[in-house]
Amino acid sequence: MREKILVIEDEPIIGEMMCILLEMEGYKVISLGDTGMARRKLESNEVALVMLDLNLSGEGGQSMCRYIKSNPDLQHIPVILVSANTDLAKIKDECGADDYIAKPFELNDFVKKVNQFAAGDRANRIS
Repeated sequence: MREKILVIEDEPIIGEMMCILLEMEGYKVISLGDTGMARRKLESNEVALVMLDLNLSGEGGQSMCRYIKSNPDLQHIPVILVSANTDLAKIKDECGADDYIAKPFELNDFVKKVNQFAAGDRANRIS
């Protein structure tokens, strides 16, 4: 079993699709629909990568990303934004995310980007 990936997505169908893709790649997946539960899961220090939707009900994805990247205990965890927002590159820079995937995404591109970041090899990452 490979690394644990935390998927924070409040659209059940999209979240389930991402989980299936990740599990097919051998990752253990934790799927949550809100940031409150996600914060508690992050504190367990078991997550190797966060796939984060921007348009969450309650606390938005940008705020959650800033929380992760400003917390000394969590900032090492890569965050990939997953959204249909047309300003993803700008939002990525503003909140400190490591990368982004635009919805709708190609399955192969999704898997390639996840493998790139979940591997833990920062030197080979391309943004």
